[in-house]
Amino acid sequence: MSPGKKRDYYEVLGVDKDANTNDIKIAYRKLARKYHPDVNKEDPDAKDKFIEVQEAYEVLSDPDKRRNYDQYGFSGVDIDMSDFFRGGIPGIDELLKSIFGGFSPFGGFDNFGFSSFGSRARGRSAPRREVGQDLEEHISITFEEAMFGVKKDISIQRYTPCDACEGTGAEDPSSVKTCPQCKGSGRIRKMTQSGFGTIIRESECYRCNGTGKVIEKKCKVCNGAKVIPEDKIIHANIPAGVENGVHLKVQGGGHVPSVNAIPGDLYVGISIEENENFIRRGNDLYTIVDIDIITAILGGKIRVPTLDYKNETIKEKELTIPAGTQYGTEFRIKNRGVSYLRGKGKGDQYVKINIKIPEKLSEEQKKLLLKFRELAEN
Repeated sequence: MSPGKKRDYYEVLGVDKDANTNDIKIAYRKLARKYHPDVNKEDPDAKDKFIEVQEAYEVLSDPDKRRNYDQYGFSGVDIDMSDFFRGGIPGIDELLKSIFGGFSPFGGFDNFGFSSFGSRARGRSAPRREVGQDLEEHISITFEEAMFGVKKDISIQRYTPCDACEGTGAEDPSSVKTCPQCKGSGRIRKMTQSGFGTIIRESECYRCNGTGKVIEKKCKVCNGAKVIPEDKIIHANIPAGVENGVHLKVQGGGHVPSVNAIPGDLYVGISIEENENFIRRGNDLYTIVDIDIITAILGGKIRVPTLDYKNETIKEKELTIPAGTQYGTEFRIKNRGVSYLRGKGKGDQYVKINIKIPEKLSEEQKKLLLKFRELAEN
């Protein structure tokens, strides 16, 4: 297909140009299942549509290729799909597993858009053990909590094995039968002919999702899903010095797809409320303090807010301002900045001076200032 006949990649996947990576993955997965030749036997154009979807995903899922495409269009990317499909089109389950890796708590691949930060794909020769999908939650903490650290209870909903059927998904043990499609192996083989001879592809059985078992009568509680939603409180330790926007991992806080599965993890996104007294730059803090013109000229003592790590609060500290202090002068207070997440120690606090000029003066004040200027000039 020549570049002039190609459809816009965003149009192919049906996503906006500001779509994030997860949106692109979800759109691709839906269309790949719709048009894959092994699944869609009715549409004669299914193969071409599938290749078009695959090409769009190859570009938009790669940050560099996507950047070039956004800037230069089709001329900015060089995609040869013949290499991808050399030897035939991969089976749908094999293809999605190679791309997404993670396991859905419902069996097979996740069709519900769950976050999958920590996919743990296993090689075919490794013992099969299910791994739960990761979860993502966001919390907001105060500036003080970010500076001194805090323990937070986070309410989540995750999926865990159904108690009624003990995670089998069956109404009773006799309802679990050997899969007739793969004869209990969990794998199916497909032979195709090409110019190079017979090609044999092995993939996970689509009927039993690789378990080798099918259910005749589903559990009435989980309806065969094997898992049920669970409301749970997760205890998370937020370390002192955490930065805004980071994700902290709580191991084992994600979905649990089966009794013997490895639980997924919980990723906690941190949003820190602003504090009017402090501006953070790395591990240093900056505080802007207004002083009057008299203090700037003659010097004096002022009080500035600082972090009191001993009592885990913000308190005022006395700071001496020397005579003749200029606007923008910075004074450093050692070890009153942010704690280092790795290693020991803290950053510093910098107090920046802003000289506040009065907007209105009395006649007497004006006379005194004029007299001061006259004396200064002499």
